[in-house]
Amino acid sequence: MLAVTTYEWFKTAHVLAVVMWVGGGVMLTLLALMTIALKDPARLAQFAKQAAFLGGTYFPPLSLMVVGFGFGLVEKGDWGYDPAWIQIGIAGWAASFPLGAGYLGPHAKKLDKLLDERSPDDAEVQDLIGRILLVARFDSVLLLFITCDMVAKPWS
Repeated sequence: MLAVTTYEWFKTAHVLAVVMWVGGGVMLTLLALMTIALKDPARLAQFAKQAAFLGGTYFPPLSLMVVGFGFGLVEKGDWGYDPAWIQIGIAGWAASFPLGAGYLGPHAKKLDKLLDERSPDDAEVQDLIGRILLVARFDSVLLLFITCDMVAKPWS
């Protein structure tokens, strides 16, 4: 007989959301670096539009699932919030979510509008793409750090 506890369901949902959120962000960052290396402003602009769409529709719900199921795991696992690895995970999420929602999302929308008005090789367009991708790279590194913290629990 297959018996799965609520804790196991929460853990499965949490891990799947992490894999999709972090893995998707890292892959998007790598694809951005590959697209930049092509030195083709039109392709970079198209990529930026696609990334902006994903940034507004794909990543925010996954981030909320990660934190929601994470809190559920803490409660169901009866761990409390004292372990350093839990505090670091929460702090990392608290840094990453506003970074995405407060910077990446609005700037991606700004870029989308700018690309409707200007050429992909316009200096302001290219500068904005560069700044967005720099912040996205930082966010990917932050998310990878949090993932390592949550898996290895080095401060336990």
